[in-house]
Amino acid sequence: MDSIRLAISKIEKMIRTSRLNDLDILMKEGHEQRISEIGESIAKLDPGAYLIGCGPYTQGIYFLSAPETIFGREATLHEAPVGEALDFSINDAVTLRPREVSRRHFKIFQDRMESEKAYFIADLGSTCGTYLNGAPLDAQKEPNQGMDTSAARPLADLDVISLGAETVNLFLFLIVPNH
Repeated sequence: MDSIRLAISKIEKMIRTSRLNDLDILMKEGHEQRISEIGESIAKLDPGAYLIGCGPYTQGIYFLSAPETIFGREATLHEAPVGEALDFSINDAVTLRPREVSRRHFKIFQDRMESEKAYFIADLGSTCGTYLNGAPLDAQKEPNQGMDTSAARPLADLDVISLGAETVNLFLFLIVPNH
């Protein structure tokens, strides 16, 4: 039993230390270097719609090429699997339990608006909510039933999406135009 308590203590310390070290590395790089590196990555993107993950658990570039894209997280040891596929998984289980991201949190889907291709976001009944530019989205009434547009909101270039109110799990919606 002592080895389990020691393991738990060691895991917690390693989690805390790695988070602080990551922040330290980020801050040492310097603002101009970070801007340059981000700019180089954005310049390589093909035309289309993207979510740019800007939080510690969402970092990455997610190309929105499918008619519908589902974001969420895998089940933890404390939960039964949802049994449905995710397109992109976000692991915010810092202490091996989830914090703000639900297993099926939100989706982005393509539709037409005034004869133009448009992108919409819908919360899938997440526990902590999905926020668009700081405003909470209403949950989709039937989260497993296709493209219910009643609770969906249109996305505009440079919109900010937060998974939960704490603004830790952040995305920027980006449209890269044809060159």
